[in-house]
Amino acid sequence: MATHYDDEDQAERLKQWWKENWMALAGGLIIGLAAIFGWEGWKSHQDARGASASRMYEELKLALDAQRIDDARRIGEALADEHARSPYASTAMLFLAAQAVEAGDFADARTRLSWVREHGYDEGVRHIATLREARVAWQQGETDAALALLSTSGGPFQAQFDELRGDIALAAGDRGTARGAYEKALAGAPEDIPGLRDSLQRKLDDLTAVAQS
Repeated sequence: MATHYDDEDQAERLKQWWKENWMALAGGLIIGLAAIFGWEGWKSHQDARGASASRMYEELKLALDAQRIDDARRIGEALADEHARSPYASTAMLFLAAQAVEAGDFADARTRLSWVREHGYDEGVRHIATLREARVAWQQGETDAALALLSTSGGPFQAQFDELRGDIALAAGDRGTARGAYEKALAGAPEDIPGLRDSLQRKLDDLTAVAQS
């Protein structure tokens, strides 16, 4: 009888607990289901956005190949507005910057590179944009602006940052600073970048040859 009583007592306790807590349980279930379906919806949304960005990127490349520059710029700006954190937007802006440099429109190139430097989808692409923006700034005669950009960390591209600092110093006639920059670049140059170490060594050799002549 005691066991039966205990069973009945447990049943009543369970009923009472359920009566007091069913709303919370139901709410938790609803929230859980909403989270599951919300996640699936978010994934679908992201997949759709990714497909849209990819399609726009392909259209931009076709426009560039066909020299439809205005169309390419329009698509690139739409990518930057609608898919700013995607690789497609950053790569599109780098392409447009390269096209602007070829056309001699350094101001436009610099604007696009600045956008990538600030909004690029990962640190590596932001370093690339910074390096290219510094080169364009130097081309515009804004040496101080170029050096300010190069004073930031170059990450895996630090050797190229130092090399460009050397080039700028050499162009200004500061051979000592140029040598120091080239030596630093050579010391940190990765082995897996074709020609980089050879190029830096030639620049150092040329400095030595001029000093000895």
